[in-house]
Amino acid sequence: MKISFQLIISFFCILLSGSLLYAQPGSYISLKQHTEVLENGKKISNDVDLFFDNNKHTITKYYHASTEFVMISNALGEIKTYYPGTNEVGYKQMSELSSKRNLIYYFANNLTDHLGLAEEGFNLVSNTYENQFYVTLWKAPSILKGIETVKMVFDNGLPVYSEYQANKKKILKKIYYTNYKDFNQFRLPLKIIEISYLPTGDSIINRTLFSNVKVASLADNKYFNFKIPENAKPIGANKSK
Repeated sequence: MKISFQLIISFFCILLSGSLLYAQPGSYISLKQHTEVLENGKKISNDVDLFFDNNKHTITKYYHASTEFVMISNALGEIKTYYPGTNEVGYKQMSELSSKRNLIYYFANNLTDHLGLAEEGFNLVSNTYENQFYVTLWKAPSILKGIETVKMVFDNGLPVYSEYQANKKKILKKIYYTNYKDFNQFRLPLKIIEISYLPTGDSIINRTLFSNVKVASLADNKYFNFKIPENAKPIGANKSK
């Protein structure tokens, strides 16, 4: 039986389209995150292994702490926190912790022109150039108390600085994005420094370092498909009432 050349081509096209559907380049991003918080002369550090599934928009974080735990968040802000040591699980929902409001989501999807400000209700009111820097100014929504505007500064199209203001003379927070690295589909700052100014005149410094960034078309780590055991008990269920 003879098979036409066009039929063969069509068959391989179907196979190719199917493989692209289930293995999109860069759909799975893993990295190590080291965070240091300096407040009142004390430093608190934590280390997290982060796994971002850009198809399902889920983020799984494995926390290296005295009590190890795994946190899974989705686009709806549904959070599951699992403690393997006690086989307990906690549930909550916070829109602020949605996977779509994480910096990894914005950078991986090249949504760097506002880094989530638009989703939070901020409106762009001006855009100008200051020397080689492109500067945008965003006005906060009326329901957001305490913040008046956010200033963003870009260099070569990438955000390098953000400034949250209560008014023109009072700065609430400064964020610096540095050490950018290319990952084919996107660019990611490997160092982020955030300075929050307190009413007392003190400040809180938060430094985040990313390392060992891997981008793959396949889920090559168990945490991309992490499943909480079915027999996990709600937190506190084992405690006597």
